[in-house]
Amino acid sequence: MKKKKQIKIIKSLEQIPKKFKSEDAERRFWETHGLSYALCNKLYDPKVEAEVNKMVKRLKMTDRRK
Repeated sequence: MKKKKQIKIIKSLEQIPKKFKSEDAERRFWETHGLSYALCNKLYDPKVEAEVNKMVKRLKMTDRRK
């Protein structure tokens, strides 16, 4: 049986590397690390989410690949 990897909780942005050697290195990092709820809440910006939702809606309306 495969062992579950222990997830390390990141509590500040300083714990995240600025650069990764490759996409695979970044993927491996995020497989074993996760953001704390406090950090997620600090990073959450409702204005940004509203803009993203508008853009997604616009893109869906202009998608002609049916």
